[in-house]
Amino acid sequence: MHEVVLSPQQAELEGQQLFTQQRYQEAVDRFSLAERAYAEAGDKLKAAEMLNNIGVVYRRAGQHKEAARALEDARQTFADIDEQQRKAQVLGNLGGLYSKMKRYDQSEVCFREAVALFQELDDRGSHAEALRAMAIMQFKRGQRSKALTTYEDALYFLPKPNPLQRFVRFLLKLRSLILRWSPLK
Repeated sequence: MHEVVLSPQQAELEGQQLFTQQRYQEAVDRFSLAERAYAEAGDKLKAAEMLNNIGVVYRRAGQHKEAARALEDARQTFADIDEQQRKAQVLGNLGGLYSKMKRYDQSEVCFREAVALFQELDDRGSHAEALRAMAIMQFKRGQRSKALTTYEDALYFLPKPNPLQRFVRFLLKLRSLILRWSPLK
């Protein structure tokens, strides 16, 4: 009997399929296989993408330390090859992970860096999503007022707000108008 050798692309595809089936350890194994093959071929970008995938799988499986290690490695590689969009995405993943681990200071740093990069890249949707995720972390941390302000900022960057988000934006504008013309100033 001979062993089937997968190309990195095949291993990556299988990893994605296994992840959607919630077969997490098998998904990690396939993504790890793909990561090693991409690294051996000198494709640092794809290798780092596999590290990000591994981190996401570990996070979903509740293995936070392993997730942090993989995501931090991906972040470093994206920084080394000057891939700012993917670095920002990994920072958002790390922000969420650190929030889940109740490491709020690290979470805040990651989210702020992700927000700044998405803004610099003019990626309004990702910018808004990073702000929204940061608002959730701030709320969990007990920073209610700060969370509301951050969430309000997120609403204004949404490229295609849903009806509820448009209504909330309207209410916030109305509040601003009322406060601006208030005789209580």
